[in-house]
Amino acid sequence: MKGRAYQLLRSCLGNQDPPSARSAFIYARVIMRARVVPGEITPALDDPEVERRLESALQEIVPRRG
Repeated sequence: MKGRAYQLLRSCLGNQDPPSARSAFIYARVIMRARVVPGEITPALDDPEVERRLESALQEIVPRRG
C-alpha cells in the first residue's frame, strides 16, 4: 500500500519532536534490522517487500503494549 512503509518507519519515533533517546534508538535498530535507507522511504513508496521487512523488524524490536 502506498505510504505504508513510511508510516511504519515513522511510528518508531512517536509524536515527540525531537524524538526521545529511546525512540531514536528503536528507530536505528529497526533501520538496521529491516535493511532500509530512511531517505528512500517516502510517502510515495509502494514496495511490499520493504513493508514486510519493516513490519518484521518492528515486531521483533518494539515491545507489545497491553
